[in-house]
Amino acid sequence: MMNRTGRLVAAIMVAVVATGGATAAPKTQQPRAAIFTDLLQCRGIADNAQRLACFDRQVGEMDEAAHRDEVVVLDKTELKKTRKTLFGFSFPKLPFLGGGEEDEAQAKEEGFSHIEAMIGSLRSLGYGKWQIGLEDGAQWTTTEAIAGPTPKIGQKIEIRRATLGSFLGKIDGGRAVRMKRVG
Repeated sequence: MMNRTGRLVAAIMVAVVATGGATAAPKTQQPRAAIFTDLLQCRGIADNAQRLACFDRQVGEMDEAAHRDEVVVLDKTELKKTRKTLFGFSFPKLPFLGGGEEDEAQAKEEGFSHIEAMIGSLRSLGYGKWQIGLEDGAQWTTTEAIAGPTPKIGQKIEIRRATLGSFLGKIDGGRAVRMKRVG
């Protein structure tokens, strides 16, 4: 049985992203699921009755695939929310997760270069290191000792991307410490 994050990642891997028509054209064409391209081919049928039958058949197949969790359709808002919950995990460069040709300025603009959250749980790992649970369920550990006051549940934490794929966390504006997402 897959956990919630595993199911979410698996669903994203086969996602069909629905976007509005007023968006800028992508630099490269994103791969599309066969079930979606089959649906789009119905537009090319000239006869109204045949075109309607094609759309009905393909929409039915798409609905069945969605019920089997083989296809997930996300709008930009849901995609942004999903990307935010996955902040800190390492993934291959998947275009729909922002791993394609997205530049750093766009990542900062969308808020994916850092997150701000409240500490929901804490566990001492010894030697000044901590496992910190955020209110959204994300689990992070410090990879170096926290110098200064002991962290407390309910404090604000800011975690931002650092160099070479690492992350830095600040608790209530204190000194930044290296962190790693563990769950």
